[in-house]
Amino acid sequence: MSTPLVKRLLEAAPNLLNKTHRLSCKPFDPNTPIPPPSGRRRSWVHYGVMIPDLPAPHRMFNVLSIVGTPGATVFDNDYAVTTTPQDTAYLLSTTASMASGSFRAYSIAEECDFATDGSRLRFGEELLIEGQYPNWSLQRHSDELRVELSIVATRCVSHFAKVLGPYTHWSLLSRYAGVIEQAGESQSVSGLCTFEYAAGVGRYSVPGASFPAKAKIPINYFTYQVINLDARTQLLLVCVLGPSDVPIQRAAYLRSLDDDGAVYTRNVRFTVDAFLPEAAETPDGHRMRLPHRFRWYGETDSGEPLLSLECTVQGDFHYGLGAGYASWFLFDGRCQGRAVSGQGYLEFIDRR
Repeated sequence: MSTPLVKRLLEAAPNLLNKTHRLSCKPFDPNTPIPPPSGRRRSWVHYGVMIPDLPAPHRMFNVLSIVGTPGATVFDNDYAVTTTPQDTAYLLSTTASMASGSFRAYSIAEECDFATDGSRLRFGEELLIEGQYPNWSLQRHSDELRVELSIVATRCVSHFAKVLGPYTHWSLLSRYAGVIEQAGESQSVSGLCTFEYAAGVGRYSVPGASFPAKAKIPINYFTYQVINLDARTQLLLVCVLGPSDVPIQRAAYLRSLDDDGAVYTRNVRFTVDAFLPEAAETPDGHRMRLPHRFRWYGETDSGEPLLSLECTVQGDFHYGLGAGYASWFLFDGRCQGRAVSGQGYLEFIDRR
């Protein structure tokens, strides 16, 4: 079989299982549940909130939580398991103005409170999210910082994964408003954010089952980025690789307050042009090169240029995005034929 044909088959393979293309441009079903883990078919879940363009000094805000342990290379922190993998919740919630070291792990039974319908999510004393679609309130308290937000979701949803049975992952375009208080100074903030949910079957779906230490789902490389192009338009960028850098997903999601969004997968490319001089060492001893300058390129379904962005990381990297890092960057380029520039939010994991 010729190399070009093999490449085309590998590029097409994700869509054979991932049914997100069938859900594109359809409004969100308000009856969609967001429950915490329960049983074999939902052994872990993810709740997420991302704001990419806060004013200085905060720059960005995130809630990256995984409740339960997926059993995937890029998302597991085995060293942080407090009791059992099924009973451990992981949380990174930070801004660029906070010192590193915000990552926490909790015993779900002893330190968390999750309503069976997901309407109340408490992680220790650090984070509380309450509400149901389309309205949530968020309170993030630490020794350094207080964040209190009201989040109102739109009907515009981007589906990252819809693998029948084992995995679903989606993101709602949302508005937020609230206050951030640090070192005695308070800032009112508002704009576009994301509200996200994922759930799946994992390595620990069978209680009491024993697996070899290396028997994880082999997702080895992951980056996810959020950009607000203007006050009404948001861009989501994803690149996920498996063994031998086989693409699992490479996509650009463009959405706004004025439409139900679209997903583009033709010739979407993420290229790192320069890494930070020193590799980071994760708490479990893995050395990871982190990007300093990188590029995105993508085309429309008809082959016309969709986006071309040049990006430079500006902030420190915070550990706790699964087994990787989060930060923020500045970007400059073009999208849908117009010049764009601004500030974005970055997640990056390389466990190859």
